[in-house]
Amino acid sequence: MLSWVLGNRKKQSNKKRPSYEQAKKTAASGSVAERRELASFDNLEPELLYFLAEDNAPEVRKEVARNDGAPLQADQVLAKDTITEVRMELAFKIGRLIPTLTDDENDRLTKMALAVLEVLASDELPDVRAIVAEEIKSLENVPKKLIRKLAEDTEVIVAAPILEYSPLLSETELVQIIAGGIQGVALIAVAQRMGIGVPVSSAIVAQNDKPSMLALLKNQTARIGEKAMEVIGMQAPDYDDMHRPLVERSNLSVQTMRRIATFVSASLVERLIEKNQLPDDVSRDLRQNIRDRIAAGDLKASGKPQEPSDARAQRLYDKGKLDDDVVKAAIESGEITFIPPALSLLSKIDSEIVKRILMGDSGKGVVSLVWKSGLSMETAEMVERRVAQVSARAMVSDPGDGSFPLSEDDMEWYLAYFDE
Repeated sequence: MLSWVLGNRKKQSNKKRPSYEQAKKTAASGSVAERRELASFDNLEPELLYFLAEDNAPEVRKEVARNDGAPLQADQVLAKDTITEVRMELAFKIGRLIPTLTDDENDRLTKMALAVLEVLASDELPDVRAIVAEEIKSLENVPKKLIRKLAEDTEVIVAAPILEYSPLLSETELVQIIAGGIQGVALIAVAQRMGIGVPVSSAIVAQNDKPSMLALLKNQTARIGEKAMEVIGMQAPDYDDMHRPLVERSNLSVQTMRRIATFVSASLVERLIEKNQLPDDVSRDLRQNIRDRIAAGDLKASGKPQEPSDARAQRLYDKGKLDDDVVKAAIESGEITFIPPALSLLSKIDSEIVKRILMGDSGKGVVSLVWKSGLSMETAEMVERRVAQVSARAMVSDPGDGSFPLSEDDMEWYLAYFDE
C-alpha cells in the first residue's frame, strides 16, 4: 500500500503492464483511454502515477485516485482536485486503506495518510465528507479531533455514522454534542448507539423528541435511568409506537410498571407481568387496573383505548365539568396521563410547559401550576407525589389549613421561570 513512501513497493496486479519506457511514453503523449488504462496498474512506478495525478483528463485522475498503488504524494494532490468524482474516489480508497496502517508503519507514512484524510474530511461537499465518515466510523486509529469534527458536522449524512458507531466518542462528549442542539436523524443515531449509559440516555430524553425516545426504547443495550424512564412514561401514552418497546425494556421498576399499566393495552399488561415474573400482589394490582379502566370506559375489552386522555380532558373542559374532584379522581384511579392535558386546559399554559414543570422535580413549580389551574392545595400535593413524583427534599406541603404556602407573586415567578 502507498509503497513509494515506504520505499518497498509490492506488486499486486496480475495484469501485464507495459515496460517503463513504454509507460513513460504513454503517460506523456498517449490518448485519454491509454493514459486511463495505464493509471489503473497498481504496480506502476510511483513517479508515473504521481505524474498522472496531474493529468488534464479527469478520467485519468479518477483512475489514479482509486488505485491502491498510488503514492501518498499523488493522493495529496488529488485530495484538492477540482472534480468532485475524483475526490470521492479518493475518499473511498483512503477510508479503505487507513485501517491497514499499523503501529509498525513509518511515522511519516501515517502522518501523510492522515493528512490526506483530514483534507477530505474538510471538503466543501457533504458527499465527500460523508464517504469519509462512513469509511472511518468504526476505526480507532484516526485522530480523535477528526472524529469530533465529523460528529459535529451540520450535515446529518456526515454526522450520523460517527455519532452512532465511533468508539472514540466518550459519554461526556456525546452529552456535549446533544446539548449543542442536534436534532432529528442525528439524535436518533446517538439513541441507536450500542451501550450508551444513563447520562447520554437522559440527555436524549431531555430533548423531548419522540422519534429519538422511541429509538432509545428499542435499543436494548442502552441504560436508561429511572428519572428518564418516568419522563418517557409521561410522553408515551399518546404514542402507540412506544408502548411495546416500553413494555419490553429490562429492569423496569415496579413504580414504572404501575404507570405503564395505566395506558397500555390489556395484552401488553399481561406481557409486562409475564416478562418480569412479578409477585402475585403486584400482578393482581396491574390486572385490577385494567379491569377498572374497562369498567370506566377508558379501555375496551380488546385493549384499544376508547378516548385518549387529552380528548377526554378537552370534552370535560368544554362542558365545564373539569374540576378539582375530576382531577383528584383521575389521580386516585391511576389515570396519570389525564393530568397534564387537564392542567394545561385549566391553567391556560402550553402543554409543553406543563410537562416541563411536571418533569422538573420542583414542588414549588408543581404547586404553582395547580394553583394557576384553580385547584386545591390538597390536589397539588397529590400531583406532587403521584404524578410529578417530586423528591422528598423538593416537596411543598400543605401548611395545615388547606392554603397555598407560597405567595401569588412567588407562584407567578415560578411559572414564568419554566416558561423561559
